[in-house]
Amino acid sequence: MTRRVLHLGFDGMNILLLRRFVDEGILPHFSDLLSRGSSNRLLCSIPAWTPTNWASVVTGAMPGTHGLAGWSRRERCDGWGVPRVRNEDSASMDADTIWEAASRAGLVSMATFFPASWPSRMENGYVVAPGFRYPPFAMALPEVYLMGPSVKYADSSSTASGVDPVSTNIAETGSDAPVTRLPGVKAKLTVFGRPEQDHLGEVRIESDGSLFARGDVTSSDEVRVVLGKWSDWLYSRLKDDDGSVRDVAYRIRLLDSNNEAVKFVRSEAHRIDGFTDPPELASELVERFGPFTGIFSLRPSPSNIELETVLDEYRDQGLWMAQAARYVLLSRGWDIHFCHWHLFDTINHAHVNPLDPDGPEYDVSKHEWHYEAHRKAFMVADEVLGEFMKCVNKDTFVFVNADHAMAPTHRWASLPALLKRDGLLVYESDGITPDWSRSATYLIPERGSEIFINLKGREPQGFVDPADYHQIQDRIICLLNNWKDPLNDSRIVAFALKAEDAQIIGLWGRNIGDVVFSLNRGFGWGTPREGGEIGMAWEALHGSQVPTSEKGYLTNMGCLIAAGPGVKSGYERDWKENGLMRMIDVAPTIAHVMGFEPPRQSQGTVLGDILE
Repeated sequence: MTRRVLHLGFDGMNILLLRRFVDEGILPHFSDLLSRGSSNRLLCSIPAWTPTNWASVVTGAMPGTHGLAGWSRRERCDGWGVPRVRNEDSASMDADTIWEAASRAGLVSMATFFPASWPSRMENGYVVAPGFRYPPFAMALPEVYLMGPSVKYADSSSTASGVDPVSTNIAETGSDAPVTRLPGVKAKLTVFGRPEQDHLGEVRIESDGSLFARGDVTSSDEVRVVLGKWSDWLYSRLKDDDGSVRDVAYRIRLLDSNNEAVKFVRSEAHRIDGFTDPPELASELVERFGPFTGIFSLRPSPSNIELETVLDEYRDQGLWMAQAARYVLLSRGWDIHFCHWHLFDTINHAHVNPLDPDGPEYDVSKHEWHYEAHRKAFMVADEVLGEFMKCVNKDTFVFVNADHAMAPTHRWASLPALLKRDGLLVYESDGITPDWSRSATYLIPERGSEIFINLKGREPQGFVDPADYHQIQDRIICLLNNWKDPLNDSRIVAFALKAEDAQIIGLWGRNIGDVVFSLNRGFGWGTPREGGEIGMAWEALHGSQVPTSEKGYLTNMGCLIAAGPGVKSGYERDWKENGLMRMIDVAPTIAHVMGFEPPRQSQGTVLGDILE
C-alpha cells in the first residue's frame, strides 16, 4: 500500500481564526491545505476537554464507551484516597484504538506526545514521548527562579505549575510555575514534584547581571544564558519513582536582569533515554534532533517576555515532532501518524477573553496585542505544518484536527460553593476534604461535568440511603436549573441530566456521575476572582461550556481539515442545515480511506460528504 495518513492533532486550534489569518496571506502552508481540501467545524464530545476528545478521535467512540469523560478514571468501590488512573495511562481508555485497528490490517502507526498512548498498545508501531498533562518521562516540571543579593529567600514547596499530584483544578487550567527565590550570586537549581530530588545544576550571576549555568553531570560545560533566548541543553541525573537514576536534559531562559535581581525559568527536565517504544528509538532521535520537552514553561502573558518564551518553546517542540516523524518514516516506515501539540490551547486560555468587547477583561488599548498573540501562534503553527508536509506525497491523506477551541468565558461559577450552600456537600475543617458522614454529594475535580451521590452500599464511605437516591438526583437537578447569576439573572447551567438520561449526550457506564451537566455560554466552572459562588472569570475555558458555544470569530468547537486523494477541494458542510461533523467520525473516516475495519467499538460514521 502506498497510501498513508498524516494526522496532526493541533489542540485548541480555532478554525475561524485560522481562516482570518489565511485571508491575510501569512499562512502559506495552511492556505495550500485549505485550498485543496475540506475544512469543517467538529462537534466535541462532552465535556469539551482534551483527554475526552482525543480519546473520541482515536477510538471513534463516545465517552461512555471509551471511559475518559475527564482527566482520570476512578472505580466507585475505591476509597477516596486510592490514586486515580490518569489519562496518560493507556489503561484509562476502554475502547479499541485506530492504532490497534491498523495493526490488525498489517499497517504501522506512530504516535507522538499523545494522551493515553502509554504503555503502548500498538502491536505494530512506534510511540514517542507520550504525554500530555502528566507525561511519564518528565522528571521535573518547569519552575521560575529569582536570584540576587537583595532577593529575600522564600522556599517553595508546591508542585510545579500548581498542579496537585492526584487531581487537576476543577477549572481545567494551568497556572504559573511556582517561583523559588535563591539567595546570593550562586545557588543550586532546586527541584520539586518528585521525592528525593535536590537539584539539577548550578547557576551564577556576575556583577553585570550575566547568567551562567551548568548541569550536574560532571562533563557538562558551563553555558551563558542570553536574555530572551533559550540556553543550550543542560544535562543532569534524577531519581525516578522506582529509585533508579535517569539522565535528563533541560534548558534555561533569562527573563529579566537588573541591578537587584535576575529572573529566569527552567524548562521541564525530560528523560533523554527510553522515552519511546521501542526504547532504542529515543537515543536515535535525541542524537539527531536534541532532547525533547513536553510541558510549556510559562503562561503566554502578561507581556512579550512570556509570550515569546512560550512561542519559541512550542516552535522547537513542533519542529522536533515533525523531524522525528520524517526520520521514522524514512528509516523504519509508518502508514498512519498521530501527534498531539498543545500550542493553541495554551494561547487561548490567556488570550481569548481579552478579545471579547463585551467581556470584563477587555481593554481597547490591549486588544491588538492579544489578537497579535493568536496571529503569532498561527505563524508558528504554519512553520511546523510546513515541516510536517515534508512527509507528504501524492498518495498521502493529511488530517489536521483540533479537539476543541475556546469561546469567551466572562463568569466563573463554583459548584462546591453551590452544593455547600444547599447542604449537599459538607467539608471538614480543612475546607478541602468532604465530611463523608454528612455529605450527600461529592465532586471529583478532574471530572468537572459530573456530580456524584455518596450512596450507601456503593461508595465505601456512603451516606445516602438508596431509598433516597432519586430524590437527591431531583434535588441536584432542581438546584442546577435554578442557579442564576445575580449580575443579570441569567441561567448558569445549560442542561442537567440524571445518569440514566445521560446517554443523550454520549455518557453511560458504572463510573459516570449520578448527575451530568454543562454550563451555558460564557460560564466556566471554578472559583471566581473575588471568591464566592459566582463572579468574574480568571480566564477563558472550554470544557465547562456547551461545546457549540461561539461568539464572533471565537468558537468552542473543534475542527477537521482533510486533504488527499479523492478529498473534495474547498468543501464545507452546511452544518446548520445538515448537522455538525463529530469528533467520533475521524477514526472511521481514516480507516475507510486506508481500507481497513474501524476500531471495534467505533460509533462514528465515515464522512462521505468530504470525498469525491
